[in-house]
Amino acid sequence: MNKKIPLIVDLDHTLINTDLLYESSLGTLKKQPWLILLYPFWFFKGKGYLKDQLVKRFTVDVSSLPYLQETIDYIHERKQQGSSIILATASHKDYAFAVAKHIDLFDDVMASNADFNLSSHNKADKLIERFGHKGFDYMGDHMRDMPVWEASNLSILVNVTNKIIKHTAHLNTLLISKKAS
Repeated sequence: MNKKIPLIVDLDHTLINTDLLYESSLGTLKKQPWLILLYPFWFFKGKGYLKDQLVKRFTVDVSSLPYLQETIDYIHERKQQGSSIILATASHKDYAFAVAKHIDLFDDVMASNADFNLSSHNKADKLIERFGHKGFDYMGDHMRDMPVWEASNLSILVNVTNKIIKHTAHLNTLLISKKAS
């Protein structure tokens, strides 16, 4: 049997049209504005630590997030073709698992925790370790996804700018959607 290449999906600005670090910061500071004084200390301990502190103080309502229908449609298409679908995000694992449970399309979740920020080169390294170089397709939206796209079999561009399209021109790409100008 020919094993299907897994589809790896980013969360912020790829599956949803927002950023959960921004949303959790805003939500936390609305409730407790004085915590802004702790942000530099939390950030100094690492971005994963900052995200862990925010998730302890703010619960994201995953049912009200602005999901990108183009992304969901593509995930459905790939799932019907037999691909396993993995959410791989720099967002905190608690938020990632809540989103995955809510939309019920993912076979697995890879995410950040207090000790590790799953972004850029870190994400590329973990995906290569798990699936091998060119052993996965990746849906993303940002320049920090370049190391992941370069390691992927297919670079799927969602909600991207012309700059990103230009920078990924040398890769095997599929454009799902462009950012509104």
